[in-house]
Amino acid sequence: MNSLVLLVLLIPAVGGSLILSDYDDIYAQSTDFQLPSLSFNNPYSDMPTNMQNSLSELGDIDEEVDSQVNEIIKPTFQNPLEKSETKDNDEGSPANQETEFGIGGNDLDTPTPTPTPATTSGSGGGAGDVYVVDYSNIRIQKFDTQGDFISKWGAKGKADGQFGVPHGVDVDKDGNVYVVDMDNNNVQKFDSEGNFLFKWGSMGTGDGQFMHPHTIKLDSVGNSYVSDMANFNIQKFDSEGNFLFKWGSMGTGDGQFNAPEGVAIDSLDNIYVTDTDNNNVQKFDSEGNFISKWGITGENEGQFKKPAGLDIDKNDNIYVVDAGNSRIQKFDTEGNFLSAWGSKGPGNGQLASPHDVAVDSDGNVYVVEQLNYRVQKFDSNGEFLSTWGSQGSNNDQFLDPHSIVVS
Repeated sequence: MNSLVLLVLLIPAVGGSLILSDYDDIYAQSTDFQLPSLSFNNPYSDMPTNMQNSLSELGDIDEEVDSQVNEIIKPTFQNPLEKSETKDNDEGSPANQETEFGIGGNDLDTPTPTPTPATTSGSGGGAGDVYVVDYSNIRIQKFDTQGDFISKWGAKGKADGQFGVPHGVDVDKDGNVYVVDMDNNNVQKFDSEGNFLFKWGSMGTGDGQFMHPHTIKLDSVGNSYVSDMANFNIQKFDSEGNFLFKWGSMGTGDGQFNAPEGVAIDSLDNIYVTDTDNNNVQKFDSEGNFISKWGITGENEGQFKKPAGLDIDKNDNIYVVDAGNSRIQKFDTEGNFLSAWGSKGPGNGQLASPHDVAVDSDGNVYVVEQLNYRVQKFDSNGEFLSTWGSQGSNNDQFLDPHSIVVS
């Protein structure tokens, strides 16, 4: 399928403007209105950047658009495989089972999640908490490292503590949580219980502005780095959200990006960025100066097909989500390939549209999967340990889990 014209909406409420969306063998992702994830050949799941401006203007007519999208699109594609197992071993799923996945399964009639105060159940608090961005449920969920639910917060909106489309997440040394909202074009800071502290950012191309922010990562002194897909850059801020500088432009050269997605920082505060559409990882110093890069399009060791999130362990090993190849690849800081694991499917150790990865202080690796609606936990060698989550909007359930961090 080379090109598919998916959706044409004539909407009187916005002056009869015509919105034409052209998808070319990629995953589409919702923004203001909840468009189901559409699976094509390449299992990568973020909305094309050229849809951002049009979709962000539809906030006042969500219900009308939702209804039209549901009628036009939902009957066309196969529903995804229902998932029934969480922490128990999935003995009924062969290790190498291949499964084709269809539409993302988001229920367009799902009620908006309850906003703060956070709902609490189970133990938690302190080091070792796991925060998951539950993209289509428009909330953050908090778990312990065993996958036991602790709390959640978030609701759809533009006010403090609300989200348009939450995407990236990170935690500072004090346990405060930073969330990138790619539709409201800002970063919000919360305490570890989900209480709003402050925010920064607005839509635009200027310093401190965003057009499609995706990921945030904090360095050793509390500075934050935010990737912006539509501005093709990385912006650096201090701990109060004050703009410091930025780097990057559209292109395929050193220090250029075609879709900057994941950000990770090593023990020397070097910055690593996955460039999804250029299928590589680029390395910079803390001032944004280019150091090196690795990766080309492919399925072999050290090659990528739509790399997404990445994280670094205490030994500076780098774990990259190779989304299109349904696997995790592990490298050293020079980009030398170390190992890989994963295959396409619903079983333990298999992956379906993985999007982000996080490493805890013990070297355990956590992976969020959009189409298996779960988190999987592995040891540093990729051996399966446990899993939690299922499709839905209750506690311990997900609709499009997108990003993950361990405090």
